[in-house]
Amino acid sequence: MPYAKYDGNDPIYKDKEQLLKKTGISITDPILPPQNLVKLTGTLSEFKGLFCYAPLGDGAYLSDEQKQKHNNQLRKGALLATLNGNSIAALAGLGHANGNDRSNLFSAQYITAKLNDTITLKGWIGFYKFNDGDQVEVVAEKHDDHYEVYAMLKPCEQIISLIPLCFAGRNQALKYYHLPMFIFYVICVLLMNYFFLDFSLENLTIGFGTLGVIFGLAIFNVYKNSIATHITLAERIFTVLGWQDVKNINLVKISKQYIAKLISQGKYSIDWNNNIDRFIRPFKAGDGWGFYYYDLDILYKKGKLPL
Repeated sequence: MPYAKYDGNDPIYKDKEQLLKKTGISITDPILPPQNLVKLTGTLSEFKGLFCYAPLGDGAYLSDEQKQKHNNQLRKGALLATLNGNSIAALAGLGHANGNDRSNLFSAQYITAKLNDTITLKGWIGFYKFNDGDQVEVVAEKHDDHYEVYAMLKPCEQIISLIPLCFAGRNQALKYYHLPMFIFYVICVLLMNYFFLDFSLENLTIGFGTLGVIFGLAIFNVYKNSIATHITLAERIFTVLGWQDVKNINLVKISKQYIAKLISQGKYSIDWNNNIDRFIRPFKAGDGWGFYYYDLDILYKKGKLPL
């Protein structure tokens, strides 16, 4: 059977075309962004999953018109690069414009299932292994022949598996993105002064000021694109679930804190079998494979989250 066995030996297909070629299974890309999310509850059956890369980055949220406009801009850039004699840049631009750009692809689990034996579920979530008979909550959008799933929860274990990149509201997600960029910025300035200048106050000021402009533009670009795409979707999912202060939710932090509480209660083993455990329980560090513990004592409180 081509479906996942969750034993550490399941392949992660590079795209739906490779999956079709190797298994004969045809799947659909994520439907992004959803228009009308609803919450469903019930008993899960006929659950199947497989692992594949899918278009889940910022570009996947563009409309067909926006994608065409973006591709036209890339082709114009490739033409200018060709005229200027830069064949490498031209080929790269044409590759992106012709659909060979993999920067929007992220690994995820494509699932199909039934809810209450009548509702067909399909969609992309984290790598968590649900089982037939599980009582679940589902955040999904209704389509003609199925509900497209964006998050699935197992309340008895307080585990949520979401479409990748949707782990936090805007305030927490942007902190998560900014810190690595800030560290990179500081290291670049120090290396530039070490190799080309010296560590005088004047040179450091020039270095931090010049690269600060580039850093600021990069931050603005991340802010603009991510807020409009997966961060907004994460906040919408949290809102449908009835959680409070969605802009300040960070499931990585909440999961890490919840695991610490479970360890103190003797309910979480620190021994880790990577072949199996990464599909059935969230990683101790909080992040991992697109599924997390959630803590209702925190998420149902009004006011700023204690993170």
